[in-house]
Amino acid sequence: GYPLWTPEPDGRLPEDYRHTGLKIGDVGMVAEGGNFDVFFNICSPENHPLHHPHGVPSNFRQVTINDQDISKFPFIDHEGQVLATRSVSQRTLSSSFSGAGSPTITTSIGAAISYQFSSSSSEGAILALPEGASKADLANDLEFRQVALENAAAWYHFAYFHLGRTSISNDSLYLITGYHKSSSWSLA
Repeated sequence: GYPLWTPEPDGRLPEDYRHTGLKIGDVGMVAEGGNFDVFFNICSPENHPLHHPHGVPSNFRQVTINDQDISKFPFIDHEGQVLATRSVSQRTLSSSFSGAGSPTITTSIGAAISYQFSSSSSEGAILALPEGASKADLANDLEFRQVALENAAAWYHFAYFHLGRTSISNDSLYLITGYHKSSSWSLA
């Protein structure tokens, strides 16, 4: 996976994309600002609102997937989950129900959890998920791999010459085969 520094969907995307975020089948690149710049989705039809006004590559072929093709884990990370680099250690100080204004992580059910962190390095990262996170992955990626291998050069050409993404490099084109999402988070 690739963590996004700016995980919010771009405001210029169609409303369903702004509401749900990245989808399996999205093709794009990680932009300089840390967001995912969606060019098109190989699982959506050519006339999908995402593909307006720029269209799709000339060799576009829609790939059909169904719910059985996707492994879904709606509660992969529990409420209050904290993920950190190896150099960071954490200690839970308290866990209680509290009101607004508390200097803690508050979950969706109102439970407040206080943490203390320390690091053995001058660098590290912490991700707190007050409401937890869900995950979905393409279970059978064989057709995605084949389509990507057959079309990568055309997708790159489309991004560079048709969409004007001149900062794209040969190894910066991504086809989304899974995601890990949360509706709220804190980074440090």
